[in-house]
Amino acid sequence: MLETEYIVKRVKSLPDESLMEVANFIEFLEVKRTRLVEKEEKKGKGDLFAKAIGICEGPSDLAEGHDKYAYG
Repeated sequence: MLETEYIVKRVKSLPDESLMEVANFIEFLEVKRTRLVEKEEKKGKGDLFAKAIGICEGPSDLAEGHDKYAYG
């Protein structure tokens, strides 16, 4: 028996009072899945910037002394 069929069979065997709890758990799983997908998407965006690190040349203190180099 497929897992989906098994789960449907088990849900149908539950008393009506338990159905709201099952619905809440399904909603929890959906939210969890959405958050994981969003986290993975954000992680992928960070990789774009990581690829740019080190491609420019400049003074070794550019990060600390950027005002000096920009404004003199």
